[in-house]
Amino acid sequence: MAISLEKRTENATGALISLLKKEEARGNDLGELTAQVILALDFSGSMEHRYRSRHGEPSEVQELVERALALSLSGLDDDGDIQTFFFHGNVFNPEVVSEQNYRGFVDNWASRNRMGGTDYLPCIQSIRQFAHRNGMTAKGKPPVFVIFVTDGETRNERKIQQELIGASGEPIFWQFMGLGYSPKFLEQLDTMGGRKLDNVGLFDVNNSQALSDDEFYGKTIEEFFGKWLPAARKAGVVTV
Repeated sequence: MAISLEKRTENATGALISLLKKEEARGNDLGELTAQVILALDFSGSMEHRYRSRHGEPSEVQELVERALALSLSGLDDDGDIQTFFFHGNVFNPEVVSEQNYRGFVDNWASRNRMGGTDYLPCIQSIRQFAHRNGMTAKGKPPVFVIFVTDGETRNERKIQQELIGASGEPIFWQFMGLGYSPKFLEQLDTMGGRKLDNVGLFDVNNSQALSDDEFYGKTIEEFFGKWLPAARKAGVVTV
């Protein structure tokens, strides 16, 4: 049975509270948790089955959109909307997902577009440009939290590494989610040197729908808030 957006939002709020309590028990006061959420979704051919609805239930990608939106609506993001970037070998123009249009959003979008190969680089570049152009990285703004979903290898690995190294002093955290494969390159992104801050997180799962909301949100937000945010505040990269 599909879970309502209201219930997912409640679960996301619970995950944020749980993280705060856990960090407080460790002696870390994270203060107020706010972020500007961006979602990047792989639209390559190997993802086709993850865009397919079965027996009237939401597709895996639709559910990912709903979970990200619920995280935004939990009080994390002040406007509750999510900029969503679909990508394959190139990147599509961003789409806004909100409480008003999330139902059937993925089916409607996917039916109008064709799948292709895989290249993270144009999407990463487009997100950085979008965030800067729209004032999302301005001083005093909440940090940008990118949830980057992919199921496969990419072209331009070296350029992607350089791009994320170049972005490591920006108030943007890149949480990669590897779906259904051994993400060796993603592991390299998570551990590479030469960065001002470790700005990349990673978790991999064969099927995200097998995770409960509590598990999903825990894996998604833990490194962003528990590790990167304190370091970014200390370095002056984030001022809120």
